[in-house]
Amino acid sequence: MGHTPNLSLPALLLSPFHAYTMGKCDIAQRTLVLTMKTLGMEPRQISDITDIPTVTINTIWNRAIERGFDPRRQPLMITDAYVIDAPRSGRPKKQTSEVSAIALANIRRDRYGREKPCADIAGEISAEMNISISIISIWQILNNQVSKTNSTRKPGLIARMRIERLAWCLTHRHWTLEEDWKNVI
Repeated sequence: MGHTPNLSLPALLLSPFHAYTMGKCDIAQRTLVLTMKTLGMEPRQISDITDIPTVTINTIWNRAIERGFDPRRQPLMITDAYVIDAPRSGRPKKQTSEVSAIALANIRRDRYGREKPCADIAGEISAEMNISISIISIWQILNNQVSKTNSTRKPGLIARMRIERLAWCLTHRHWTLEEDWKNVI
């Protein structure tokens, strides 16, 4: 039988997948921090066990309290709402539906629109909408929404054309390669 090492509860709760790295805590780590702090552990002790900085531990605690966490409640209830990441706004997109519509209208306006370089289209949109949009953004819009070639539609043969072609073939069926067909081209 193998020997099981004597580990404390916090050490058992931590796994290699929940290691604190580069300023990021997942939900399980934040829940662990709330549990430890609720059980009376000091931030310094929690930091020693989890490798999470004490400032981050205090931030997790304060944010959970702001979101409605009550450490005195029995039984202890920690829901995802207390520890989940807040929504992040991120950088606003420049490739909006309005910009896409203007770029597409710009190239469809006349027969020379399809020949315009992306730099010209970007310049026109930037002047028209008073925003700064890059050539690459315009290229991405056009690449996703415009086919590079117009598909050509070949009209089918009508009955009269079929009859005329059959008649021509029957008239020339006796031609040979050496004498007749070499003179066609």
